[in-house]
Amino acid sequence: MKTKGMGIALLSAAALLGSAAANAELSWTYGEIAYNTADGTDDFETDAFDLKASVGFLDMWHASLLYIDGDSDSVDFDGYRAVVGAHPQLGPNTQLITDLTYVDYDLDGSEGGADGIGVGFGIRHALTDKFEMLGQIWYVDGDVDDGFSEESFNDTTVEISGRYNWTGNISTGLSVFLNGYPGLASGLGSSSLGDVLRLDARFTFGGELSK
Repeated sequence: MKTKGMGIALLSAAALLGSAAANAELSWTYGEIAYNTADGTDDFETDAFDLKASVGFLDMWHASLLYIDGDSDSVDFDGYRAVVGAHPQLGPNTQLITDLTYVDYDLDGSEGGADGIGVGFGIRHALTDKFEMLGQIWYVDGDVDDGFSEESFNDTTVEISGRYNWTGNISTGLSVFLNGYPGLASGLGSSSLGDVLRLDARFTFGGELSK
């Protein structure tokens, strides 16, 4: 699938540029707007927009909230994903990411939905002062309710992201979520939501909270 090829290309770029890393600050205080798209099987297509706010605090902690709204085939959905975690330094340009997350999605209004809790582990690395990469594995366990019955799910997603910093405050990012978003993938069904491609625009805020 084309999104898998995009993920491989992002990883290849990381390998080629690794030697050019500079001491660049990896900020966690920012706001984002993004467009998401995915091609499922049986000609199902998913399109969505999201808004995300993140804050970094106490040198190595962060918290974020993302709201998403979209449609997949004939199903409208919206919901949010909350994250709190730590990002200790592994080196001048590299951080280890450990996250706890809660997801809650509504499908077709109040007729059904999916919610769950999970964990994420990854690495964030500045290749240069302009370009950074992120790789993270997410695991979410929860329940899907179709309005008539409820069943459990567990989703595993691999996130691969690249980001270019146009200025100290403005950047754009391209992310691939292999196997879709955790929770939302099970809620919509694997036939509707395949690998997700996310394109975002980010504004980073300065100050002490940005660490």
